[in-house]
Amino acid sequence: MTLFSFSLSLQAIFSLNISVAILKYLYIFFSSMHVTLLGDFDQLYFARVLKQIQKTLSVPRNAHLYILRDGNSCKTLAKLLPPSERAAFIKVCALDNISFSYQHQHQRMIVITITDAKQYLLKDQQALMGLLLHELLHLEHMRKGTYRFLQKSYRKVFLLYTQLLTNLHQKRFLPVLEHIGQQALLLLKDLYVNGAVIQRGFSHQLLRYYEREFSLKKICPRPVFYDKLRQAVHKDPKVLTIVFPFEFALLSIILPFKKYKERHAKKLLYYIARCYNLNMRETLRKCGPFIDYYLDHYKQPSRDFQEKYFHLIFTKVIELLT
Repeated sequence: MTLFSFSLSLQAIFSLNISVAILKYLYIFFSSMHVTLLGDFDQLYFARVLKQIQKTLSVPRNAHLYILRDGNSCKTLAKLLPPSERAAFIKVCALDNISFSYQHQHQRMIVITITDAKQYLLKDQQALMGLLLHELLHLEHMRKGTYRFLQKSYRKVFLLYTQLLTNLHQKRFLPVLEHIGQQALLLLKDLYVNGAVIQRGFSHQLLRYYEREFSLKKICPRPVFYDKLRQAVHKDPKVLTIVFPFEFALLSIILPFKKYKERHAKKLLYYIARCYNLNMRETLRKCGPFIDYYLDHYKQPSRDFQEKYFHLIFTKVIELLT
C-alpha cells in the first residue's frame, strides 16, 4: 500500500514555478485541506482538482480527505476515531463504491473509495469535482449545525406518528416507519446539499458525476416494483423498506436539478431511465405530494419546511400500512 499525505494551500503552491519533486515537499508547509492517498494514486491529479474547487469554494482547513483503493483501509482510518465511533464508521466505510463525509467534534473527514468500478474518477476531473463538492457541502452543513437542526425536526414528527400507530394498536409497524423515516432524513440531507452545489454554480460538475455513475450498467440493480403496492404491503409491510429507499435515492439526484436546472434534469432523467429501464414518471408517482412540496416551497432549510416534509412522508407511509 502506498500512503502519501499532504496539506494544500493550492493557490499559493501553483503560483510557484517549481519542479514536481520540490512541490511534493512543499505541500507540508501549507495549511488547508489535508489529503491522504491510500493506494497507488497520482498526487498531482487530486491537487489540481482541489485547486479548481478552491477558486470559488472555501475548503475547510481542518478537513481531511482520504482516497482509498478498497475497504481494507477502513480499520486503519477508524483508529483515528474514539473507540465508541469505530464500529459504525467501519460499517459505512466498508460498503462497496462508497463515499461519505464524517464529523466528530472538531474532526472532519471525507472518505472516497475508488474501486475498479470507479476508475473514471481518476481520469474525469469534472466528475471527481462533482463528487468532492457534494461531500464538502455535507461537511459545511455539519459545521453549521444544519443536520442537528434537521434531526430535531425529524424526531418531533416521528414521535407524533409513533404515538398515532400506538393509538391504532399498530405498533408492529414501527420498525418499518422508523426505517423509512431514516431514509427520508438522508434524502433531505442530499436535497439540501445537491441544491447548494447547483446554486453555487457547479451544476455541470455534479451532472457529470451522476452521468458517469449511471453510464455504468452494473450499478443499476433491477429495482423491485409491485403492480398493486397496497396489496403487497398488507401481505408484507417490509416491502416499503425496499420501495421507498430506492425512490428516495433517485429523488435526491433528480429534484435539485428539476428545481434549479430544468435542462439538466431532463438529461439526467434520460440517463436514469435508461440505466434502470423504467418509466420514471410512473415510478415516482406515489411520491408526488412531497415532490410537489419541495419544488414549490423549498427555499432554504427551515423548521417549518422540514416538519411539513416529514408529515407528508409519514402520512403516505401510514396510509399504505393501515
